[in-house]
Parts: sequence; structure tokens; C-alpha cells
Amino acid sequence: MLSYMTSRGIHKISWNIFQVGWILGLLICLAALFLGSGCAKRNLVKESVPGERWTCDRDADEALKRRDYGEGILLHQRFLEKEPENALALYHLGYAYGQTGNHEKEVFYYENAVGLGFKKENIFFNLGMAYGELNRIEEAVSVFKKALDINPDSAENHFGLALAYQRSVADKLAEEEFLRAIKIDPAHVDARLYLSMLYADMGEMQKAAEQLRNILKIDPHNEGAKEFLKRIERE
Repeated sequence: MLSYMTSRGIHKISWNIFQVGWILGLLICLAALFLGSGCAKRNLVKESVPGERWTCDRDADEALKRRDYGEGILLHQRFLEKEPENALALYHLGYAYGQTGNHEKEVFYYENAVGLGFKKENIFFNLGMAYGELNRIEEAVSVFKKALDINPDSAENHFGLALAYQRSVADKLAEEEFLRAIKIDPAHVDARLYLSMLYADMGEMQKAAEQLRNILKIDPHNEGAKEFLKRIERE
């Protein structure tokens, strides 16, 4: 097993059987090195905007900004008692639950927000990540595509779709999406990192090493990339 990281924890990805025996142990070690790298994190909660269909409770949103998710959940729940069909508040509540690791409730509130007509790029991206947490990969692919329909030039949306494909062992599709993310944002270290792991898994070590060298040009102090490249070059 390998994991991909977010700002709040570890997301498990199922990998196909490794073609090179040492990769498995290496990637387990890399998971610890990469923890906290910011990869695949949820999009920031959008503030209420005057003129939009929904506005949210300011105190509830302030709690999320300061990362007091328990308070944020409580205040959003109280606000929704008065406005149960406020889709923006449902979105924010789902986000808060996601930050606490409760992915079932995260998905529940996102889906309710979408059902009420809240169909923004951010919610589809976040919902895709949450589906991935629950191993609902086909649904993850579907909503990442919806995010891309809204913003096809988002490196993060392509990256999210690539992670979903990678988890479903659709290697070529994952490779295409990682490369699209990198084309849009050449400095997207996380896309290069997971592409290097995908290449290693596919036995394409030269391509893996190339991505790792590119990472070190962008971030010379990236210890995970250094260790991975060192292992590849020793083989």
C-alpha cells in the first residue's frame, strides 16, 4: 500500500503488483517523508459573496479559517437549523467534517449541497477527494471530470483525476492526466512525484528518474525525491 497526503492526513491508494521488488519497501518509507507535503489537499473554503444565492454564517466561517473544526461544525449545524437548504453552509459543513477525517459525513453534506444546486469547481474537486477516501473510485473519476468541465485549465483538477485513475490501476490514463497537470503547471511537484512513482511501478525507471530530477531542480531540498532518485540510480 502507498498513501497520498493532504493537509489533514493520509489517503490510501491501492497499487498493482510492483514489477521491482525493492520499490514497495521504498515507497512505504517515502510515505513518511512526504507526509505534510501538502499534496492533494482540499480547496480552501469559499467565503460568502454578496449577490450569490447563498450566504453563510460569518462566525461559523471564521471558525473554519482558524481551523477550529469542532466549533465550525457546531456553528454550521446551528445555522442550518434555521436555513436547512443553504447549500453553501452544507458545503462548508462537509469541508469541516472532511478536515476531521469523517469522510462519510463529508460526502453526505457535499452531495446535499450539489443536490440543491451548488455546483462549483471546488466542491466537485473536494468531493472527488472524499470519494477517493472511501474507495468509491468511479464516482471520484466522475466528479473530477465535472470539475474539469468547469475549469479544464486547472492543474489541480487534472492531478485529482490522475490520482483516481492511478488508484484504479488505469496507468495510461493516470499518466496522461499527470502530464496534463505538469504542462499547465511545470512546478507542480506533487504531480511529478506521483508520476515518478507511477513510472517506477510500470518499470520505467529512466522516466521516473527524470521526473525526480525535475523535482530537485524546483525544490533542491526535497528529501523524498532525493531518496527515491538515490535508490533508482543504485540499481
